[in-house]
Amino acid sequence: MTPPNHRNRVAILFPGASPTAEDHPKMIMLGQVFAQNGFKVYIPRIPPLKKLDITMINVQWFTCFYQWIIDVENVKPQQIFMAGMSYGGGLMLRMLKEINNKVPLPKSILTFGTYSDSQSLFHYFLTGSMFKNGKQFQIPPHEWGLVVIFQNYLKNIQTNWDSTELQKAIQLKIQEKNVECDIQVKKLSDFQRNIFHSIISGKATPEVKKLVQTILKNEQKSFINLSPKYWAEDILEKVFIIHGSNDSMVPFTESIQLADYLPNTELCISYLFEHNEINSNGGLLFNIKELVKLVKFYAKLFSHYEN
Repeated sequence: MTPPNHRNRVAILFPGASPTAEDHPKMIMLGQVFAQNGFKVYIPRIPPLKKLDITMINVQWFTCFYQWIIDVENVKPQQIFMAGMSYGGGLMLRMLKEINNKVPLPKSILTFGTYSDSQSLFHYFLTGSMFKNGKQFQIPPHEWGLVVIFQNYLKNIQTNWDSTELQKAIQLKIQEKNVECDIQVKKLSDFQRNIFHSIISGKATPEVKKLVQTILKNEQKSFINLSPKYWAEDILEKVFIIHGSNDSMVPFTESIQLADYLPNTELCISYLFEHNEINSNGGLLFNIKELVKLVKFYAKLFSHYEN
């Protein structure tokens, strides 16, 4: 997105794990916000994330694109604003850790609805529970949470049954090939068919919970590499963090934890923004206060970029 009044400002918006990828409405909305503020906006397609692959391979894709912006597009890092959405936010932070002291980092950094710890995130997908200041909150998790887990890690665990056909059914569901998916699901045994429906509904049965616990044990090293909780202290640059309180894909408590782990942050928990839309059920005065809070947050963000 190139605005008419482009003033050597560049924004890179990394998408999250979604089949819609760079065409996700939230990506387009955020891109338009920055374009209206004079930024030339890049929203790269990250092929693994489009397939809901959240592994470390994405860090290489992020790094390659950032290097291309600098080397081929001849953009100075001090002109770059970088944002990561949802899973893309955590992967972006990992990229910044990897390239630190090797490649100049961008001027300003934003995470939108991202996570801090894979294990606490998976616990939320299973239970819908989160904790803040000793209080428990309950928000039904988005069904894509379990889909992402099994898309990435089912193939890596040993079971006393062959999961190949179940993996195919999940993949067809992700690709929105509904007719082929229905045919594939009918081929499954009753046992695997129940697992499939549990996964795509986001409602974990005891068997699905048992499988997720196995995945957590099996993928400990991978989760440490992916979870900012374990290495965020190495990122010294200021990171702006925004999260919707009603986010059902990644709970807002993840961003609160992330702000604790990063040395230099500006945190905004919005009671207007959800993961998919704007919530306006709080009454006029409440909504006005929330809008003012958002305006102040973005004012600090743009001020940091311009300083």
